Amino acid sequence: MKGRVPCFLLLLLVIGGLASPPPRSLFAAPLPGSGGQALEVRADAFGLPLADDPLARQYGKPCVRLEKGDRVRFSIRIETEGDYTVSFDAAAPEEVLFLPPEGQLFVDGALPVEDARRILFPLYYRSATDEFPLNRYGHQIPAPPVRLARWTEVSLRDVNFSRKYPLTIHLTRGEHAVEFVLARETLLLGSIYFRPFSPEPSYSQYLAQTPAPDTSGVQVEVEAEWPSFKNDASIRPLYNRGLDVTPYDTYRLILNTIGGDSWKQSGSALYYEVEVPQDGMYLLTLRVLQDTRPNFTVFRRITINGVVPFDEFHAVPFAYSAGWRNVTLPYRVHLQAGRNVIGLEVTTSPYDTAIANIRESIRIINDLALEIRRLTGNQVDRYREWEIAAYIPDIEERLATIADKLAADKAALQAINNGMNSQEIMNYQMALENIRLLEADPNKIPVRMNRLSEGPQSAAQLLGSVLSALRQQPLTLDKIYVHSPDVTPPQPRIPIGQAFIENIKRLIHSFQQTPYLSIGAARDEIEVWVNRPRQYVDLMQQLADQTFTPRTGIRVKFSLMPNESKLALAIAAGIAPDVALGISTNIPFELALRGALYDLRSFEDFDSFIRIYSPGALLEYIINDSVYAIPETQDFWVTFYRRDILERLGLPVPQTWDEVIAILPELQRYGMNYYTPLSAGSGLKGYLVTAPYIWNFSGELYTPDGLRTGLGSEEAIRGLQFMAEQFTVYGMPLTAVSFYDSFRNGDLPVGISNAETYIKLRIAAPEIEGLWGLALYPATVLPDGRQYRYATGSAQTCVILADTEKPQESWEFLKWWMSTETQTEFSRQLIMNYGPEYLWYTANVEAFRALPIPEEHKDVILKQWGWMRQPVRLPGTYMQERELSNAWNRIVFDGVNPRVAIDSAILTINREMARKMEELGYTHNGVPLREIKVPTIEMVRQWMENAERK
Repeated sequence: MKGRVPCFLLLLLVIGGLASPPPRSLFAAPLPGSGGQALEVRADAFGLPLADDPLARQYGKPCVRLEKGDRVRFSIRIETEGDYTVSFDAAAPEEVLFLPPEGQLFVDGALPVEDARRILFPLYYRSATDEFPLNRYGHQIPAPPVRLARWTEVSLRDVNFSRKYPLTIHLTRGEHAVEFVLARETLLLGSIYFRPFSPEPSYSQYLAQTPAPDTSGVQVEVEAEWPSFKNDASIRPLYNRGLDVTPYDTYRLILNTIGGDSWKQSGSALYYEVEVPQDGMYLLTLRVLQDTRPNFTVFRRITINGVVPFDEFHAVPFAYSAGWRNVTLPYRVHLQAGRNVIGLEVTTSPYDTAIANIRESIRIINDLALEIRRLTGNQVDRYREWEIAAYIPDIEERLATIADKLAADKAALQAINNGMNSQEIMNYQMALENIRLLEADPNKIPVRMNRLSEGPQSAAQLLGSVLSALRQQPLTLDKIYVHSPDVTPPQPRIPIGQAFIENIKRLIHSFQQTPYLSIGAARDEIEVWVNRPRQYVDLMQQLADQTFTPRTGIRVKFSLMPNESKLALAIAAGIAPDVALGISTNIPFELALRGALYDLRSFEDFDSFIRIYSPGALLEYIINDSVYAIPETQDFWVTFYRRDILERLGLPVPQTWDEVIAILPELQRYGMNYYTPLSAGSGLKGYLVTAPYIWNFSGELYTPDGLRTGLGSEEAIRGLQFMAEQFTVYGMPLTAVSFYDSFRNGDLPVGISNAETYIKLRIAAPEIEGLWGLALYPATVLPDGRQYRYATGSAQTCVILADTEKPQESWEFLKWWMSTETQTEFSRQLIMNYGPEYLWYTANVEAFRALPIPEEHKDVILKQWGWMRQPVRLPGTYMQERELSNAWNRIVFDGVNPRVAIDSAILTINREMARKMEELGYTHNGVPLREIKVPTIEMVRQWMENAERK
């Protein structure tokens, strides 16, 4: 920040460590552009060993290398009380790939501001190539981003990057102890600066302070899809088929724009290095498209050589437009001859007040909803009268405060968007009407909770959607022009005749077959069908061409498989591929029984290869001693809990089913409950949600010989009985349309769910960000003290088809594909190219450890995977899966005695299993002809151990 210091600052350094040398007094040295004297704390005064690697030498001054947990301590003596900004010279080493380093700043033993708890140091990325690579069909695909280790001065800012200015800390006159702690990753830290806060000058002041002449006749054109670097790897180049976008190709997909929905989070920035021939004043023109948010204005913060030159550049508006347009910023900026760096950063600063008020309003609404539930016990009798105001005297005042803030924010938003009514404004209005209605008659709130906090049209949900929308600022860029004031960049217009001819060409070309769906491969290729979207296939093909083929000499052709049911038809028609990926977990067993899949365990190194998996993840694909599929991705079932609600109720996070049952009365007292996957809709309750109850009571699905069901054991009966009693005795919800929505509402503040819920909560639940956590699947405590918490988890699989003519090549491909190196790189590029919502839940446990998710979440998931157990499949087990679900339904809905329901199910299951066993030649007239091995986790572990000993 620029500003004038009224008097000098005196620094007294006290080095932290085991032995602190005597403090030294240093006078602050003048800093360029500071408008006076400012304080620089150099790294050679930190009392730590100085770094001396190539990145450290780039800095040109002393710096230290900090690892997670390292601390820097010193003291400063302030002569003049005031507000100060803090900034750090820092660089993240190239080995830090995903999660930015994170630090904490303490002054006098406390956080000077709350967001000093999380100081984020940016990671920078650049394109790995100077040209976009082509796939085998001639279409451009994104070049993989690579880390760029770069020194930059990082200011202390709010963690959401939504405020206009850096944060300030108030320092009184006298001595203050300062401590910086690196909380995550690795960081090279140089000098730390303390500057008196002063906002940037206005544009008119900037012009007065910059007496540079206008340039003439200069125009520099930059293709926006090629930024010099960026601080968010997921900002990606895009295809745009518009004729007014450059470059353009009639038949090929060309990456010719950047941004859109991948460039919408506040703080995400693109940087362009621009060479200008002469020193002077220039204009900036951006060719932009903002067609996703009607009647809504998005903003960008613009920096020139790392600095916001004047106040107006903190938030430059870009209004909605249906087509491409040139936006010439009405401000002249001074550029030096040679290279200049122009930064374009997403900012929500004009909406910051509204965002803060919405978050506070949602918190108040959630608190009110909980207080009302405490009073009413969630009784919703519409004919019962309540005196809510007598028990919550300030309820009208709290609702009025929310309504007044919402009204003011709504007016401010309309002013920003030129009086236009966007979807955000309409949601604001509906939320405001709900609050005003409740304020008018608070005693009706118990029967109007759908207006307050429950359901998609409640005030809380509507405000949550507005909050998410305000924090998203999408904008697409085609070109950037840096030009003299007397130069006008060309407008994006295409002659009508040219447009007509191009459209005819494209129409004719559209009748050609899509190459991704073509069947068949060359004789020297293995053919791989992928049951995933095209962006996955593109990336797979790119990785295989770049690493697998050069390493092995085996060429691979990937094709889209839009529906995995086509695989069975292809097998019957004799046109099956060599390998299929993304196959649902229930399909391999059925195909293997009919001889359609290759036995993977016939490969000598199979047992040593599978050490990358949880042993229980393979059980579903084993027939006797043969294995016909390997997991590709893996799900998880863990406990999700609302930290805020449980803390307010004084309830612990349940670790066992006994603890779940103990907290149920308190939850139900307030109209809340516990969720299990059995509550998800109606119909068949599959093995994924029923089998764990049997295992955790020490039961088994089958008898040891595999010829009959194991549901008749006392352990299995107890498991099924408890599975039913959760609903018949303990009152858990029989159905829940969406645990995700109910979890956000607070109706189901704790429960068991999977990866789908996890990604939704991380990406699409901003109103409860930081208010929820993960815990292990509840353990079943047996009478002898044993605890089991088995849960299912496999998602998609990889198979080799039995008819392949290249089995060894196909196996080499599968080993490469599921290797830790490839899975880590694939998941990294998915996230870098497409964003965090493309999190790849690889079944490779080693590769999963590298995923960029919070360590506390990762630890829970990995521990739960230690209890991974997939249900074994035997001939006729489809009937057991069905009858197990039917037995639960009869007990819960029809009130049938559990033993009666189980006995009926056992008869049906055993009859069908006997029929299938005879049909497949395992028995004859009930007499076993071939041995059936029921696979176990211990058996798979033994395979792994034997391979390791070899």
